[in-house]
Amino acid sequence: MKKLIQCIGIGIFVGWAIALIVNFPIYQHTASLATLFHPIVDGILFMGFMLLLYFVVFGLYNKKEKAASVGLFVLGSISLGIAAMLYF
Repeated sequence: MKKLIQCIGIGIFVGWAIALIVNFPIYQHTASLATLFHPIVDGILFMGFMLLLYFVVFGLYNKKEKAASVGLFVLGSISLGIAAMLYF
């Protein structure tokens, strides 16, 4: 089961990277104002960070379920707070 969950995480990363490359003209047009390096590089770096976070939470879940739940709650709350600040 662990191997399947790891393959799912890697599959999501690879699929997202392929979708980013295939739809690059659309992504470049909509994201050209808010990039650090280049739209495609920023997208792949962001998704790589998400993959790393996925494996960190997965490893934490294997060691302590409660700590993983609290960590996900905290990260989710921070994400919602940042999204709310950027919206208003």
